[in-house]
Amino acid sequence: MTATALRSRAMGILAAASFGALWAAAGLSAYRGSFTTFGFLAAFLILGALFAAAVQLMRMARQPGLPVTPSIDRRRMRRRFVVVFIAEIVAINIAAWWLSPQHTAYLMPVVAIIVGLHFCPLAPLFRAPHYYAVAAVMSLAGVIGIAAIALGSNGTACNALVDAICALALWGGCFVSWRSAHRALSSATTFA
Repeated sequence: MTATALRSRAMGILAAASFGALWAAAGLSAYRGSFTTFGFLAAFLILGALFAAAVQLMRMARQPGLPVTPSIDRRRMRRRFVVVFIAEIVAINIAAWWLSPQHTAYLMPVVAIIVGLHFCPLAPLFRAPHYYAVAAVMSLAGVIGIAAIALGSNGTACNALVDAICALALWGGCFVSWRSAHRALSSATTFA
């Protein structure tokens, strides 16, 4: 594993952990009481742990002797990431425009599908096959949320469940990113 790959994983963990916290907050905001307080506390602790994991990977990337990805490859990766990110933002904005104001209950499940699908091109780009699992879980949660709302389920409850599943999927992806980086680094130093 290169120093650049470690830094990319760390940045990915920071981003996914933060967005996971936003998904969790959106889901928890539908409820009141001690469950909500516990949920926010748990989300805050998970966020803190994932931030610490990202900082640890950043420190590991500074180890002497780690190979560095050539700058031309870094620029190509950055360019592809920006294209995927812009496409995601445009798709979310189009969905929000299209669903407003009559069908706003469907917005969070549709956003879950869009965000989930954006992980498909990122998986090969960052050599992170676990992103496919994150994509599948988030997209499936969105599809089930849309179906449940269409069949007459409470939109607020469906959205809260979709939000919770998306937060857990993102946080799970963060954990797998951290663990796989550690495994790759330890196997590289074992055989060196």
